[in-house]
Amino acid sequence: MKIAIVSYSFTGNNKRFAAYLSRLIPADLIPVTPLHPVTYGSITLDLMFSRKPKTDFSAKALTPYDLVLMIAPIWMGQIAFPMRGCLDALKASRIPYAFLSVSGGADGDNPRIAAELTRRTGKSPAFVLDQHIRLLLPAVPAPTRDDTSKYALTEADCELFAQSALEMIRSAFPNAR
Repeated sequence: MKIAIVSYSFTGNNKRFAAYLSRLIPADLIPVTPLHPVTYGSITLDLMFSRKPKTDFSAKALTPYDLVLMIAPIWMGQIAFPMRGCLDALKASRIPYAFLSVSGGADGDNPRIAAELTRRTGKSPAFVLDQHIRLLLPAVPAPTRDDTSKYALTEADCELFAQSALEMIRSAFPNAR
């Protein structure tokens, strides 16, 4: 089974996790890079106006693959907006997919992610795994958004998160390498 990991990262944490996981599986890593700078202001405008930022992602990049693992942060309860082009490409294809995220999680879980993926792609993801940085930090005092947004994943963090991801991948896709 040929696997692609399509990833976007704002702080670098999802990028580190995607690179780590791509070496373990193994899978081809396809980074999504916005063509214009992403700022907190542009994220807010993208949310308000349901914009899809222009990126270097091409739907043709997915054609050789049997499985797509998307890795991206969750912003204000939604999948990071630069990934919308990938979601459109999955809607036009028959390729199965799953979504993984390293998100801050300071505000709690993101229960609507699977529904958003299904709405945007026209098909359900094989699984959604939202791993929270807040769980890597001391519980007292409770981690804030500022704490989680400044945190940089370590190799040990990536290993911890990768073990959960590998279990989900093997369960959903027994033919995966």
